[in-house]
Amino acid sequence: MTKVTTPSQLKAELESQKTYLLEACLMAFNQLPNQRTKGAFPSTYALAAKIDHLLQQEKK
Repeated sequence: MTKVTTPSQLKAELESQKTYLLEACLMAFNQLPNQRTKGAFPSTYALAAKIDHLLQQEKK
């Protein structure tokens, strides 16, 4: 993490880190075999699809 001095710099740094983390999670989920999950998403592929959708919306 870079040295942050203003609130706007902090916000930009957090957004950057969030995107980086989501991209890493998406890559990891795509390497796993599809498995059923409990909770909000029925499978690991469904969770990866949602993460991908969120990343695509951030790019717009």
